[in-house]
Amino acid sequence: MATRTDAPTRREQILKEAARLFAERGFHGVGVDEIGAAVGISGPGLYRHFPGKDAMLAELLVGISDSLL
Repeated sequence: MATRTDAPTRREQILKEAARLFAERGFHGVGVDEIGAAVGISGPGLYRHFPGKDAMLAELLVGISDSLL
C-alpha cells in the first residue's frame, strides 16, 4: 500500500504536467491556467509553489542537467 511519502508532492505534480504541456505545445503555447487545470488547482494557485512559468522551466532544466552529470 502506498504511503503518504510515496505520493508525489504538489510541486512534483506541477513540474510533471508543465513538462508534458511544454513538450506538446512549447513554452509560449502554455498558460499558467492550463498547467493549474492539469493538476486540479487554479492558475493563481501555482504561485504558492513557483514564482512563475519561467521558474518551472528553470527547475525542469536544472533537473535534466543534473541527471546528465
